[in-house]
Amino acid sequence: MADFGVNLNGVNAANSNQSGGGGVIPRGRYGFQITEGEIKQNSKRNGDNYSFKAEVTDEGPFNKAIVYGTIVLSNPSAWAQNNGHEQLQALGLAMGMGPGEFTNTDMALYQPFVADVDIETYKKEGQDKERNVFARFIHEGNANTEPPSEKEPATQPANDNQRAQTNAANNNQPQNNASTARQTQNGGSAASSASSGGGRSMPWKRSG
Repeated sequence: MADFGVNLNGVNAANSNQSGGGGVIPRGRYGFQITEGEIKQNSKRNGDNYSFKAEVTDEGPFNKAIVYGTIVLSNPSAWAQNNGHEQLQALGLAMGMGPGEFTNTDMALYQPFVADVDIETYKKEGQDKERNVFARFIHEGNANTEPPSEKEPATQPANDNQRAQTNAANNNQPQNNASTARQTQNGGSAASSASSGGGRSMPWKRSG
């Protein structure tokens, strides 16, 4: 177990998360659980990130698909650090925790949550690549938002009400990766229950 070393009391949870990897699944709203998570020093060695691997728990063709996420815990950039703290707060709320209760990596393991997933393209070794990103962690404060779709991708994957995330806030990716969200090339579409929220149980509604 590793403590985040972050005080989330009073932190706004309007935001979500960020960056991904692994096989690309269509844009939409999915149920997840985190199977691995650790605190890592960023590539510039001037701050720490919470890096985690989450798998889709919805039944259907994307069950057990993996999306990777990184949340900034400490960074010389005040914007990146504040944005990361908001994302961490939102993730905790999405899992049904109260404000400020999400304090260490073990608390997230195998806890259900719902999140919106987008797709971004980036350059690697001169070639265009695609990866999934967490666009938003769904909790009571943003549950009425529309998930990204293939026709209307999210334009601000990291934050509901601020500028879109840049690589400066995502130190696990090379800084020269000019990435932009675009439509997936696999021609697929999320199942209706995944993209609309359907009758999915929201973890933040659980009692006790």
